[in-house]
Amino acid sequence: MFSFLETICIQDGKAQHLDFHQMRVNETFEQFFPEWEPFDVEELVTEQILPVEGTHRLRITYQEDPETIEILPYTKKEIKRFALVDTGEIDYGFKWSERGFFQTFLEAHPEADEVIFVKDGKVQDCSMANLAFLKEGIWYTPEDPLHWGTTRARLIIEEEIEETDILVEELATYERVCLINVFRPLSMENSLLVAESIL
Repeated sequence: MFSFLETICIQDGKAQHLDFHQMRVNETFEQFFPEWEPFDVEELVTEQILPVEGTHRLRITYQEDPETIEILPYTKKEIKRFALVDTGEIDYGFKWSERGFFQTFLEAHPEADEVIFVKDGKVQDCSMANLAFLKEGIWYTPEDPLHWGTTRARLIIEEEIEETDILVEELATYERVCLINVFRPLSMENSLLVAESIL
């Protein structure tokens, strides 16, 4: 079995939104390791020496127990253009540590900085983040994403985004698209015009 991955944002020495990371770890254990007690994310993080300045990634790979823990500087990748690709048989409902197939899609589309996965005519995610689309002042996120991200879950609970089917044929009716993950907040400043960014 592949290992799973949890990536936590460390901002100026403080780990962000650990409760949502614990929620995802719990769901993973319930599905794949039902006889094991999930590890305590907060306890694991407090055992680490965290950088006190800047933004870092704390990466935990695990199966029944944590396997590796890394703390790495975060470098934001500039995204300006997306290519639409068919999801096919990809199953990324849980956050697997093996992500090489994403790189295959990216390399197949050198004209774009990122790919957006589409299944049965419906937008799902890109390789590094969930997506939110702005229409008439409301942010919407695909109801059936490729991956159930912690930031997406939090924004739904906080009623900052609404779930809906986002059809490829209706993309032109949306004004902006925003990548959302633990390092990319939902905001107008972080969003792009749909008409200019999706090829």
